[in-house]
Amino acid sequence: MSHETPEPGITRRQSLKWLAAVTAAVTTPLITGCEATVIKAAKLAGNWPDLQLQPITAEGYGTDPTLNPPVQAPWPLTMTPHQRKLATAILDLMIPREGDFPSASEAGVVDLVDEWVSAPYPEQQETRPEILSALVWFDEESQRRTGQSFLATSAQQQRAILDDVAYEEAESKLQYAYISRVFDGLRSLAAIAYFSSPEGVKDMGYVGNVPIAGDYPGPSPEAMTHLDGVLNDLGLLDYAYQEPVSG
Repeated sequence: MSHETPEPGITRRQSLKWLAAVTAAVTTPLITGCEATVIKAAKLAGNWPDLQLQPITAEGYGTDPTLNPPVQAPWPLTMTPHQRKLATAILDLMIPREGDFPSASEAGVVDLVDEWVSAPYPEQQETRPEILSALVWFDEESQRRTGQSFLATSAQQQRAILDDVAYEEAESKLQYAYISRVFDGLRSLAAIAYFSSPEGVKDMGYVGNVPIAGDYPGPSPEAMTHLDGVLNDLGLLDYAYQEPVSG
């Protein structure tokens, strides 16, 4: 199964703004922990790769960023072309194209993941080794099962690997206990990124932040009906503002 090398689909300025929005939306750790002895046993049983990564040494924006920064980005992107290909395949299995709504990679989620693992901040650096190790794990697991790399296998074989780690019951199987936790964190990151992108917002049907020409028409009848229902449930409908009756 062939995959084109995904080039960055958005500008660094866009991906950096997106990273800030996603970071603000991530209110709990992406990858939840467990006891050290359990982690060690799960990694051993699951053939967890031991990556030796070079540390990220960029300084980031600091606490007082320049409001008119130079053209160059504050830190380099660090994912290799192969890592981006793997991430694209996995993300698109998580969030495939459906009708007019784009897949994760078409919405630029792989660019956000690249930005995330490359950022020099503690929250991103804490999950960087796990996300990149998960990409290697999928490649090596495919080799163990099929004798081929993850990208060379069929979509059906790829989905079979994901299905084994994507559901809650995977945590009860020692060989999948750790990868399932990391996969869940990556899936959460992908979902937050996707549904905070312009394409994801459209997918949800959100119509806020739309400029209105002319005078403000007020809430729609549907919105007023919903509000009246909520006020009625709270016993406050009698105190709600009522439009004066003309005549």
